[in-house]
Amino acid sequence: MIDIASETRLMMGTDVMVRAAGDAEGVAVRSALDRMATIAVKFDAFNPESPLFHFNHHGTPLVDQEIIGLTARGLEISRASAGAFDMTVAPLLELWGFNGTPSIPAEKDIRDALLYVGCCHLEIKAGQLMKDVPGVRINLGGIAKGYALAEAVRVLKEHGIVSALVDAGGDICVIGRNGERLWNIGIRDPYGESVAGSVAVENMAVMGSGDYERFFIQDGRRYHHILDPRTGYPSEGVAAVTVIHPDPVQAQAWSKVPFVLGPRKALGLMERAGMAVVVIFSSGEMACSNSMRNGFLSKNAGN
Repeated sequence: MIDIASETRLMMGTDVMVRAAGDAEGVAVRSALDRMATIAVKFDAFNPESPLFHFNHHGTPLVDQEIIGLTARGLEISRASAGAFDMTVAPLLELWGFNGTPSIPAEKDIRDALLYVGCCHLEIKAGQLMKDVPGVRINLGGIAKGYALAEAVRVLKEHGIVSALVDAGGDICVIGRNGERLWNIGIRDPYGESVAGSVAVENMAVMGSGDYERFFIQDGRRYHHILDPRTGYPSEGVAAVTVIHPDPVQAQAWSKVPFVLGPRKALGLMERAGMAVVVIFSSGEMACSNSMRNGFLSKNAGN
């Protein structure tokens, strides 16, 4: 019988669980969680000890090569998604108060914040990340969890693990199979307690974004944290997106794109990038990429 170890820790604002099967599963699980914890601290833009904090608030050029490496990937995804994925929305998130007490900002304040939004303000040169105006601030929250999952998988594989599941608050990455079977991963219903469907996967990441994660209601209207970097306001029409892809970094970043570009344009881009996608609209309807036609188990899946 293969031994199985599992451990859960609180980090990145959520419960993170690693479950692994193999001869060195206990050590592997702890090592994977330790690696994720290190990433959580370093990539926390609100941590005064993080290089990101000094870059955002003091204009100190970023020289940490790990952060620059992930930022470079973010810039590539920004270009590929026509700017829909944007790491520089930090001023807007702070303005809306999604990291504290949220409220609707004044229109003028949104216009002013938009002056500092756009990956065109960032440049990697001579091993440094620099910005062209002091007000630009970056938040890697839309990509760092995927990186932490990828690193956890790398550590597990280095310990010889061939079957494992890493779950960071519902964002999941799996190694191999669950015994003799594929891993069956549920996709959350954004407005219910059950699941909207499920996918069966191996060696894959299943990452999602939803308007239910952080939101507030004011004057009877719901406002969520996934902001359109072009307008400064929350996106409309899409309630949840799930992306299935071998790379959790790509999957997490691209899960925001349909909210901004709209499903039709986004699904075309994502299909060409080799991603399987499930979109749930605010109306409750669903759409799937062509690659998900037979892989998403739900009676409601459609065009």
